[in-house]
Amino acid sequence: MNYESHIEAVLHYINMQILYDWSLEPDGAFNESIGIDVLSKIACLSKRNFQLVFKSLMKESPRQYINRVRLEYGLQLLKEKRYTQKEIAERTGWTNDTAFYNAFKKRYWQSPAKYKLDKFASDVVPDKIDCSLFELTERPIIFLIYQGCYTDCASECFEERSWELLHEYALSNDLLPEQEEYWGISYDDREITVDEKCRFYAGLTVHHLPKLKVSDKIKAMYLPAARYAVYEHKGSYDELDSFYDAILQQLPEGYQLGEDLVLERYLNSVTDTPEPDLLTEVLLPVVKVGSNRL
Repeated sequence: MNYESHIEAVLHYINMQILYDWSLEPDGAFNESIGIDVLSKIACLSKRNFQLVFKSLMKESPRQYINRVRLEYGLQLLKEKRYTQKEIAERTGWTNDTAFYNAFKKRYWQSPAKYKLDKFASDVVPDKIDCSLFELTERPIIFLIYQGCYTDCASECFEERSWELLHEYALSNDLLPEQEEYWGISYDDREITVDEKCRFYAGLTVHHLPKLKVSDKIKAMYLPAARYAVYEHKGSYDELDSFYDAILQQLPEGYQLGEDLVLERYLNSVTDTPEPDLLTEVLLPVVKVGSNRL
């Protein structure tokens, strides 16, 4: 039996735990939430089989995977310059900033402060890019989980085994809304995470969440209601990395980056659109400066 879908259910759960703000939770709450008992139960596998299958599919043990992804998310927060090292440690569930510091230095061979100075220093001022504010209402989506180089998502082959597959499922199960919306969720920064480890969800808005089993390849979730700054990118998906670097430096006046998901909404498709004419909306979550909702 192929247990890939079982492990993908666990990966989605881990992704949500990594993004959660643990700063107000008791010490040890994060570790409890991602214990082997919890993860194997989500996968509907014994603890032994879960660990064996996870390692076989991901080429990392559950603990190695979680620690790597958590440190890489901490690095993203470090790059965004919103939080101190202590605040990042608290938000990402480390028992204290010393534990975060030691784990970081063990992996990257230097302190977080030194890494930030060496890796993310930049004096380049990008050209002005227009944006609009948008209140996203809660949306049910079905999605497929992908791990690998983001540039692979620009191919017709990828469309056939992702959004087209989702469309066929939604159509056959009477889930398609009046207006179709195709989404992408990129969890990783290619300046931080190696290409083959980058996490991506290909999603499609539906009328309601379908009842799915852990063995189903297709997964379902809600995009939470949030305020977004929306930027339109025209051109190849390969250019999105530099586009992100530019728009993250020019959020709307009076706003700062929020903690909700960064989203991409695709307004046309590589299957019938020349690369220079591809249109992608990039949605950055924003909150007013000084807001308690970070």
